[in-house]
Amino acid sequence: MLAAMRELALLDLNVRCKQTGLNLSAIREQHGEQLAPLLVEAAEKIPRVYLLQAQTNQPGVVRMRVEDLDDAKRQRLPFNKPSGAQSPALGPVFKRTSKPKENPPCGPSLKIQNTTAKEFTAQAQSGAVWSHYFSEVCATLFNSTVLEFGDQNYCVGDDQTDAHILAAAIRLIPEKETVFLAVIDATGQWPGDRAEYQNYLAQCLAEIKYVTGEAQPYSPARCPLCGATDVTLYPNLRGTGINFSNMDRVGAFPNLEVKQAWKSYGLCLDCADLLYVFKNHLLTQQFTGFVAGDKALLLPSLLGNSDGRRQFLIDWRKYINAINNAGNKIGSHEKDLLDFVRDRDDSQVVVHILWATFGQVIDDVRGVVTDILPSRLRQLTRHNQQANNWQHPLAPRYPLEDATFDLNLTLLLALLKRPGGKRAAKANDSSQLFAIKRQLVEAIYHGVPLGTATAGLWRELLITARWRLDDIADSSNFGGLLYEGYSDKGNKKNHYWTLAGWMKHLARLLYYLDSIGVLPMAAPNTEALHFEPSLAALKPYFQSGSGLNTREKAFTFLLGILYGKVLQVQAARGVNVASNALTWLKRLNLDGRDLPELYCKIREKLLNYGVEASADVRAIVQDLGRLGGQSIGDTIGLDQTVTCYFLLLGQSITVDVLPSKIKTTEE
Repeated sequence: MLAAMRELALLDLNVRCKQTGLNLSAIREQHGEQLAPLLVEAAEKIPRVYLLQAQTNQPGVVRMRVEDLDDAKRQRLPFNKPSGAQSPALGPVFKRTSKPKENPPCGPSLKIQNTTAKEFTAQAQSGAVWSHYFSEVCATLFNSTVLEFGDQNYCVGDDQTDAHILAAAIRLIPEKETVFLAVIDATGQWPGDRAEYQNYLAQCLAEIKYVTGEAQPYSPARCPLCGATDVTLYPNLRGTGINFSNMDRVGAFPNLEVKQAWKSYGLCLDCADLLYVFKNHLLTQQFTGFVAGDKALLLPSLLGNSDGRRQFLIDWRKYINAINNAGNKIGSHEKDLLDFVRDRDDSQVVVHILWATFGQVIDDVRGVVTDILPSRLRQLTRHNQQANNWQHPLAPRYPLEDATFDLNLTLLLALLKRPGGKRAAKANDSSQLFAIKRQLVEAIYHGVPLGTATAGLWRELLITARWRLDDIADSSNFGGLLYEGYSDKGNKKNHYWTLAGWMKHLARLLYYLDSIGVLPMAAPNTEALHFEPSLAALKPYFQSGSGLNTREKAFTFLLGILYGKVLQVQAARGVNVASNALTWLKRLNLDGRDLPELYCKIREKLLNYGVEASADVRAIVQDLGRLGGQSIGDTIGLDQTVTCYFLLLGQSITVDVLPSKIKTTEE
């Protein structure tokens, strides 16, 4: 992954510089003014700069003037904060701050000014390629005697108010907000225009960002990322803003999985700078999105020739700009890389996904999915369209927007989210839940069976269902057991989550996973179920896609419908459902062995309430007898997962199959 980030940053720099195929060393030499601003702090909030320029026709005189800043001018003022609070400035670009409650009421302080003078003098005497430049800077800041500002002249020196030009300029600037103060040369070149200063910054920033007290640079060595030899390696990868490495270096750590090998290793300066550019100027603007509801890095690994890779990046930029210009016309899930990559060729690009914490540093890597092919994304797009338009009685009547099928698999967040707000926050941030989502995402993107992770998925779904049942019991909103969430007040239509609606969305997800080969509804060579319900309204539910492929599942499904009828009648009669029929589910800790007892409780209540006077109810009871009496008996071999799923699924369609005589609102 690091190699892909490095390449994207280098391609981006070539596009910025209107070049093709330049390495970073050539870009430093030929286009340093483009590179330097990308390696330092952003200056977009600084409104003005005060410029100090030595007057060649007036020896010892320095003139200070002010200019408003635009983006182009800010690029010419590369600034980076020093390594420590009292450290000298890195170069002749200063942040002049206002501190009204301190003495003096502005900064940098005199102490920092004096240490800066010593450091600049040392650089001027170092014999490095930037020595002459620092000699010019020292002559302006510390060897001149008069500062001309406005229509007044201010003398500086040991016997004056200010010891040197830098101190006078900091004191005299009348701003109460932070501004820049910078030295320009006799020809009017700003610091960012000078190649010597660009070279100095590259080396200086490397010592600040890529080195720590315990981990010093070492040379000569070979860079493990680009292969360059006889280079200095910088060990602090965290300084690039990316706090992981080695995930794609097979064998780097024997006996460890590649995905767990995060330990850092040294990089040459060019590679470190390229990763810094990627993290700070490409990642958040172009290569992050949400996958399964969690923020992730979406990283294209470009294949093919150099022209094709360059064109990919150019086309991607155009795509991003078109989306931004469209405003809210395009859904947020379409604003990332997957939709763009979908229309590419497999020989051009693959995509990697990495979930992590994104801040000043990318760290706390939680999971990775690699090598997603464009052709697979095209297949998923077709399956997404089919699932969103699924014509089946089990399909949600009021589909929720956050459960729409898209390439980012956003619906996994919605379907696995536990209700309850802050009370459920810890459960929703569970590492087990994330691990299952990651495994499911990987299976979907790669088109392989979920396999052993299936048990984990059902575990998390059952946990979510329990949370939804508890939420209904706490709120006494028992309509959510039977009705999808829908309201139509005036011209405003609102869809919201209920347990019944959640079950129908889950049924649609299981149909989707079956259709793409990730989670088959039936084991291989399973015989088709030869059963036709007596009730005409029920027959469409037994068509393909429902998962009702055994007599045990059909029995449980029909029993769930009658259980839903009991819930409906009890709610209408004012019975406390939470302490009555709802307790029969044992918080979804029941399996096939519990169904005979549940059947008896349901029949008893239906008889007591006179519900079996309904011909439709009697037809379902007779079908239960056909299914249970003929082949199932008292031993129903269903596990907890299948039992609870088909019970709740039947319950969720009760009002569709056995509507109440009295019209009820679906709220």
